[in-house]
Amino acid sequence: MFRQPLRAGAGLLFIHPLPYVSSIKSLWNNKSEDDKIDANDKYDIKLIKDKFSKLRDHYGVPKHPIVLCHGLLGFDTLNLFELPQFADTDLEMIAENVQGSGILVNYWHGIEDALTKAGALVITARVPPFGTIDQRAERLDALLREKCEDHEDKTHGERLKINIVGHSMGGLDARYLILKLQTDKSPYEVVSLTTIGTPHHGSECADFVMDIVNADKTLQKICPRAIPQLTTLFLKEFNKDVTNNSNVSYFSYGALMPPHGVCVFRATYEIIKHEIQKRGGTHWENDGMVSVELSKWGEYLGTLSDSTNSSLTNHLRSTPLHYT
Repeated sequence: MFRQPLRAGAGLLFIHPLPYVSSIKSLWNNKSEDDKIDANDKYDIKLIKDKFSKLRDHYGVPKHPIVLCHGLLGFDTLNLFELPQFADTDLEMIAENVQGSGILVNYWHGIEDALTKAGALVITARVPPFGTIDQRAERLDALLREKCEDHEDKTHGERLKINIVGHSMGGLDARYLILKLQTDKSPYEVVSLTTIGTPHHGSECADFVMDIVNADKTLQKICPRAIPQLTTLFLKEFNKDVTNNSNVSYFSYGALMPPHGVCVFRATYEIIKHEIQKRGGTHWENDGMVSVELSKWGEYLGTLSDSTNSSLTNHLRSTPLHYT
């Protein structure tokens, strides 16, 4: 139901930058003091400043394995400084068939190792980085079936209970998996989902991008197929169909990046702020990819301070997990 036509493409900002440059410049020059959080404002984003700033001596070990699900353009590990094979114009094939040796980069940057050292059993998923939600969820389902069928903790004749942690788009993949793909015959059973910086109600940044894409036929041809599925319009319909499973506990975190200073997400922060103001909103707290308000789903546990969307997987203190 939610499939999009196959489109080969890469980062639109680099392939066709001019429409973006003129739009972003106008936003960049409209800085104001409005970014300051008013302590007297009744709007509560449940800001988390120091709770996870220091590691504790001991952490409780979850009873069930944790599955880590990456976001848009994500990976499990990635080789840097290698020569990719670009003969195939399908970005999914490029992502799957990159060959060579180089420096390995882990998407979860130390988080998987820390969880393992604490005694948790961890499964790190890899799905098509540019795929649609249903395609990514189908790949996740296939991986979980393979990993859980003969898992050491699985009792014969029973399903292996798992906790899923989804970053960004990975949270949407997990929601689709839980409601649409998981069955009583699946070798796994999801008991909790914790999402971090997931655009459950869409991303204002995706709205901005698609406004530009829809006005340009060239951009329409190269737009990654995942981008339209991250808009507020698409997620509004998605949420009507992909509701919660009553047997699963849902938790979510949002994030707030510093509104000033030099940062790779500075431009997208301003874009989101502009989109919210354009719609009459007065709260534009965001992590450079999704606003706090649109990242809420299930039990909202708080907003991680001084964090961009990408840093949520790079710093252990910014990834508090909830599980059963």
